[in-house]
Amino acid sequence: MTAPECLYRSHWRIIQWVMLAIRRLFRSPQPVPLEYRRNFLHLYLDIAWWGLLNGSVLVFLNIYASRLGASTFQLGLLTASPALVNLLFTFPAGTLTSKWTSAKAVRWSALVMRLFYFLLIPLPILLPGNVQIWVIIAITLVMNIPGVIISVLFNAFFAEVTPPEWRGQVAGTRNALFAVTTMVTALLSGLALDKLSFANGYQVVFAIGFLGAMMSTLHLFLIKPPAASEAAPMRPETLEAVTEKADEGDQVPARASRWEALRLDVTRGPFAPILWITFLFQTSLFFIGPVVPRYQVDALRLTDATISLGSAVFWVMNFAGSLQVRRLASRWGFRRMTAYGLLIASVTLTIFTFSFQTWIYLLHQFIGGIGFALMNGGMVNYILEKVPVNDRFSHLAWYNLAINASVLISGLVAPPIAGMIGIMATLLLAVGLRALVAWIILKQK
Repeated sequence: MTAPECLYRSHWRIIQWVMLAIRRLFRSPQPVPLEYRRNFLHLYLDIAWWGLLNGSVLVFLNIYASRLGASTFQLGLLTASPALVNLLFTFPAGTLTSKWTSAKAVRWSALVMRLFYFLLIPLPILLPGNVQIWVIIAITLVMNIPGVIISVLFNAFFAEVTPPEWRGQVAGTRNALFAVTTMVTALLSGLALDKLSFANGYQVVFAIGFLGAMMSTLHLFLIKPPAASEAAPMRPETLEAVTEKADEGDQVPARASRWEALRLDVTRGPFAPILWITFLFQTSLFFIGPVVPRYQVDALRLTDATISLGSAVFWVMNFAGSLQVRRLASRWGFRRMTAYGLLIASVTLTIFTFSFQTWIYLLHQFIGGIGFALMNGGMVNYILEKVPVNDRFSHLAWYNLAINASVLISGLVAPPIAGMIGIMATLLLAVGLRALVAWIILKQK
């Protein structure tokens, strides 16, 4: 029996433990009211199927591009192109969806975006490797145009169908289920890549991801928002809305109305510090995105099987950490939980930088799963606590812009920095940035 097969068998034992722990996952101090159960179930199944996409395409796409010979510049484009699309289309998306409910906007934008994953399946056998890299970048760019809508409005949609007192429980459960399905899928993807040829293995990986994307979308369509939110469309302060006020007799200069349509007041009000924290937080996480795949392939020389096992270890611990989100949130609050998770992520990045042996790499994934469970459970809920209920779209639109500005800057800046100081030094620079941002979040009130 080969070493990878032994590792796979040991991890299947871990999976059995995880499945038993799922029973604990759904226990809550008080029974879920009957009117919420259907929506909660579909929110859980939505993210569980999304784990298939995450454990296959989203884990291995950059690795696939790296094995095709993608440069750090091309990997930077792959990281930055979705962010560029989001920056360009966030506010136009608000105008286009001003007559839609958040549920309708999320459902249909998710369907259109996720159909593009089908295009990846035949790619490994159709085109030369150097052409495939640019096609993957193009697919990623185009699919994220409808993806802007879901990225902006999903948090509003989640807030509408989940009462505030249940958000910690639902978010923790979603994160845990996401961890389980991602873990299992990463193991299956690694097994397929180990047993099949390079091209056929990645076709299987991309097909698994497409299945998960479609099933996740189905459950978004099955969620029933409260009657009031289902009937009322999202109406952000768009240019048309401001112009309509002027037509009714308000004295609003035409030039000023264009600025008001951007809702710049959000960036100057109480939400401004949250936007800066979001930008710094996401930059500290995404800064290493363009350089990690090359470092894994070239410096650490990790195989696809090792990467899949590392991903499985990460999601096992992410699952275990997600089980504690509700308890830790009540003890620390979402802000401190986010900061502690980021501090753990800075430690794990240090370990990853020196992962020249498999066990060190697996240790980094083991600890990292806990840190990211805290961040995933804390950050979104921390933001939702600060967003006014009657003005969700504009605040979440700027939140989305802050995230994508950080991703874009990371994708464009990290490759040249790595070229000047080396990839290892770039990773250690990101370690310091994560620790600094965690300290800033802890000081924030």
